Parts: sequence; C-alpha cells; structure tokens
Amino acid sequence: MGTFNWKENLKDLFAATVNQQSIEEAAEMMASVGVSDEEYHRECVFTLDEAMRAVKVGDSYVIDCINKSGYQVRDISSAVVLLGDFKEAYLKEFSRDG
Repeated sequence: MGTFNWKENLKDLFAATVNQQSIEEAAEMMASVGVSDEEYHRECVFTLDEAMRAVKVGDSYVIDCINKSGYQVRDISSAVVLLGDFKEAYLKEFSRDG
C-alpha cells in the first residue's frame, strides 16, 4: 500500500457512493465488492481510518470531501462521528456478506 492515495480514495468513495445514497446503502455496495476483493476491502478500511486520523489533526480536506457529497459536517467532531458510522456500517455489511 505504499503508493495508495487515501485522500483520492476518500474523495471517490464519497463522490461515487455516499453522494448517490445513504451511508448504509453505500456501505452495502462497498461490502459487496470488498468480500470478493481483499485489496479493495483493505483500501476502504485504511481510507476511513486515515480520514479519521487526518481530520482529528485538522486536515480540512476530509471535511471538504464529506460536504461535497451532500452530507454536511461543521466540525472535526461531527466528521469523526460520520466517518466512524460509515466504517461501522461497512464492516457490518462486510461481515454479513463474507
């Protein structure tokens, strides 16, 4: 994962999945891919973990990605909660599908 760009992946996850549907529906769609593609699964988890880490240290890019998707977060705390909910929904769907 040395050249993996979590920021680009975060933008894509929110633009391609969350923008079109709820967090739960996006997680379900992502999990349906993740169960058959281990690399994709690792990238999803890594991206959400890195986004939570980055926003906690003030990286506004994460908040911008979220807000461009149609979801609105105003601060670090609400961004962390949303990302945590997204990861939890994804892992729940992943474990159910797997």
